[in-house]
Amino acid sequence: MVEEKLVRTKLKELRSYLNQLDKYQEITVEELENNLEQRWVIERGLQLSIQLVLDIGNHILSEEGITVNNYTGILKELGELEVIPPEFAKKIKGMAGFRNVLVHDYMEVDLELLVRVINNSLKDFKKFAQYILDYLNNN
Repeated sequence: MVEEKLVRTKLKELRSYLNQLDKYQEITVEELENNLEQRWVIERGLQLSIQLVLDIGNHILSEEGITVNNYTGILKELGELEVIPPEFAKKIKGMAGFRNVLVHDYMEVDLELLVRVINNSLKDFKKFAQYILDYLNNN
């Protein structure tokens, strides 16, 4: 059985991060080029938010007896189990790879991509949270 209290605590934490990141919507590449502090805040906020999405997903899958070998597999399996809609799982599967770029600095973070994510993808985190709440309320 899913530890509902744990998942709800993680969702609350995710909402807190998203509230902070909302302040940076509409930021431009030029602003990030000129303000390292803002860039770090956004990168770290996104990293932590993505990690929470993956932790929540992994917890649910673990309770369902499913193990995955990588972060991308978490989102895929959540879609297959219909914890989140399969089409939505496909849409957000890139989160796992983006997390790896942020954490491991595989390459210089593309500021244009960072701006697109902060300006266009925060709603996906919010949708994920709602899907998880719906899952908790229905199970």
